[in-house]
Amino acid sequence: MIILYIFLGIIGFLLFLLAIMLIIPFKIYMKGTYWDKTPAGQMDTYWIKYFIGARLRITDKEYIRILIWFFGIPVPLKFKISDKVGNKVKKSDENKKGKFENEPVRVSEKEDTQKDNTDLKGKISNLLKAKDRVLAFWDRYKEYIKKLYVSYITFSIDFIDTELGLKDPSQTGMIAGIVYSTLALRPLDNIKVSWDYAKPKFNIKTGIKMSMNLCGILCTLLKLFLRFKKDKKNEVQ
Repeated sequence: MIILYIFLGIIGFLLFLLAIMLIIPFKIYMKGTYWDKTPAGQMDTYWIKYFIGARLRITDKEYIRILIWFFGIPVPLKFKISDKVGNKVKKSDENKKGKFENEPVRVSEKEDTQKDNTDLKGKISNLLKAKDRVLAFWDRYKEYIKKLYVSYITFSIDFIDTELGLKDPSQTGMIAGIVYSTLALRPLDNIKVSWDYAKPKFNIKTGIKMSMNLCGILCTLLKLFLRFKKDKKNEVQ
């Protein structure tokens, strides 16, 4: 009986924790940097900050660092990616080399051109069909999709810091004038833009916040699924 009580207690605690997770918004904070041709990024995901969540950081091209905290206990992880990237590039080069070595002699360039045109037409046709299906799905279920992004998923820009420059200083000045004119109409305190009129440059730092209400999202997706299933059933009949 004691073991049964312990088991039921664990199950009850997990269900209670799941209920809390569905009520408390799930939050994501993403911060990316591309400065002096050096990319870096960080993403924090959590339900309760520093209680249940994870942090993923990429500060160099060799490692991905992940910090997971569960009930306030941090668990650091580190994965090496440089060897994987090198092996992937090496394998790709070997495949290309083998492909060129085993490539048969072309009999007719005209036949190859016709085949390429036929494949291109087929791809375009498939894309158009997919676009029509997506538009039809949107027209029928847009009320559910809009509700997801209006009521239960929110985005906000924390900051944007950029440093830009074009090859032609006059073009840089023209773009700067357009940007400053736009910002004068609607000032944005979290956006900062600086210009380099001497040489081409592209540097950017940005932070984005996102919040998701999991309970509302799951309920809306369930309603969407039931409506979709009902429509399919009516189409068959």
